[in-house]
Amino acid sequence: MKNVTLDRDDITTLASDVRVAILKSLDTRPMTMSELADRLGLAKSTVHEHLAVLADADLVTHENARKWRDYTLTERGRRILHPGRDHRIVFLLGTSLVAMTAGVLCVTSFLHGFTIQGGSVVREPLLLYAGEALLCITIALWYLALWCRRRNSPIPA
Repeated sequence: MKNVTLDRDDITTLASDVRVAILKSLDTRPMTMSELADRLGLAKSTVHEHLAVLADADLVTHENARKWRDYTLTERGRRILHPGRDHRIVFLLGTSLVAMTAGVLCVTSFLHGFTIQGGSVVREPLLLYAGEALLCITIALWYLALWCRRRNSPIPA
């Protein structure tokens, strides 16, 4: 997970509501300057000035190969818009560790049983069911963490 550090120039760049609106619009899909101007209700020259500032800050980029320039977010721009996506994975793995520990404790408590006054061992089946359920929840949380990781990883070109 790479952290995004912002300096004074970045903060100045992001201080404009129009630039933030452009970044959010480009988060949905690549757009041309005309599309952005229509979507935001601004003049093309205004959008062009804001796009130049965003490009200088390495938050947006464009393709030069076509007649129409499609502006897209850079990886840095995406990380600024979505800074904490990896916290979900840490939360899922932490929760799964707690569920796994509780599940193992429940199953071992069932296997050891409880000694009653007559010296016989009694096993409570509810502990076994709870332990199995917690271990199943652990597996489901691991699957969810892997799914989130795959979904957030960049697609190789």
